[in-house]
Amino acid sequence: MECADGDGERNIESVRKRNRALNFILLVCSALLLAALLTGAFVIADSYHVSILWVFAAWASVLFLVVVGWRYRSKFTSPAFAAFFLAWTLVHALLYAWVLSYLGFLYYIPLSSLELWIGYTVAIWLFGPPPHKRLR
Repeated sequence: MECADGDGERNIESVRKRNRALNFILLVCSALLLAALLTGAFVIADSYHVSILWVFAAWASVLFLVVVGWRYRSKFTSPAFAAFFLAWTLVHALLYAWVLSYLGFLYYIPLSSLELWIGYTVAIWLFGPPPHKRLR
């Protein structure tokens, strides 16, 4: 049932505004959490005398898991795919560390593109294409 005076439209608009405000608050909180995690990782690495390169490689692995692993999330139930993805992540992190150590960041883009192309090709060849699920 809908009210004749348009109260339903006002309620929908207030819910949209509330959702926008909540989304903004959650976005700011997640940005602060990420900044704290990144800072904490570097502080811990410095206190234990771990090379900063390994911290960068670890965060490259996390980003790789988020970006590439998200499309393959339904295939992680297979132990074979999980092992393959772990090896692929290790190759990606080591490539990142090697390129930053010896070549410089500008070489990372073409080498990473080649590595991702080979990784996706092998993943599709062995396990099929990633499912076409959209973000919601």
